Amino acid sequence: MRRAQDAAQAALESGALDPEQRERYLFAVRQYFSGFEREAREHLRDVDRRLEHLNQVQFNLTAERGVAVKRIEATQGVLAQLDAFGSART
Repeated sequence: MRRAQDAAQAALESGALDPEQRERYLFAVRQYFSGFEREAREHLRDVDRRLEHLNQVQFNLTAERGVAVKRIEATQGVLAQLDAFGSART
């Protein structure tokens, strides 16, 4: 990339950038940045996969929390009835 950049810049400064040099430079730039794009796409896929997992975990935990709340409500109802039954007997 650096060599193509230097060659293209030297040709531009001398006013003699021929089509072949131009294509070599554009090819080098494309190759250089294509690697970064691939890496960024892989990173994005990884982040999306992790977010999907996180969303599933959050969904499952929300459901578990709902079950725990229902259990508390049910046991509180039983305990309240026991207290009422015990108070009524005394």
